[in-house]
Amino acid sequence: MVLCLIFSAIAAPAPGPTATSDPHARDYRPYNDGVSGERYFQIHPGYDETKCLDVRESGYADGTPVDIFDCNGTAAQNWVIQPGTTQVKVAGQNFCLDAGNPSNGLKMKIWTCYPGLPAQTWYYTDDKRIALKDQGYCLDLTNGNSANYEVMQVWKCTNGNTNQIWSV
Repeated sequence: MVLCLIFSAIAAPAPGPTATSDPHARDYRPYNDGVSGERYFQIHPGYDETKCLDVRESGYADGTPVDIFDCNGTAAQNWVIQPGTTQVKVAGQNFCLDAGNPSNGLKMKIWTCYPGLPAQTWYYTDDKRIALKDQGYCLDLTNGNSANYEVMQVWKCTNGNTNQIWSV
C-alpha cells in the first residue's frame, strides 16, 4: 500500500519541488508495527538514507536528546508523522519531538506528548522541511554534521539551507 502525504508549507518558504520535478522524490512507504497498525517512518537528513533521526540510546524519557545516527532498524529511529499539522511522535511511545522555547541553536529532545503544545506542533513542508507551525523555526542538522550522536537543533527556516532538508 502506498500512502501519499500532503503537507502545507509554512509562511513564505520558497516554492518546493513538485513530485515530478524532484529526482529524489519517492513514494512514501510507511512501516507498520504489526500490532497497533500504527504507521511509522524513518526520517533522513537531506537524501542520505544511511542516516536517521534517532532517540539517543533508545532513552525514552523526557529530555532525551534527538540525534543523528546510522540507520540500524531500531525502534529509536521510527517516527509517526501525519499530513498537515502534526506531532512528530516516537513510534509506539508517548514521546514527541519537542523544541521547548525555540531559538537558533536550541538542541532537540523528546518530551511527553501534549496535544496542541506549540513546541510539539510541526509541519512537513512542501520543500521538505520539518517546521514548527507558525513559529518560523525548522529542524536543523547541526552545522551540517551527520556524525553519529550529533544532536539536532532548531534554526530559523532559511531558503536554500540544506541542513533543514529532511526526507521521510
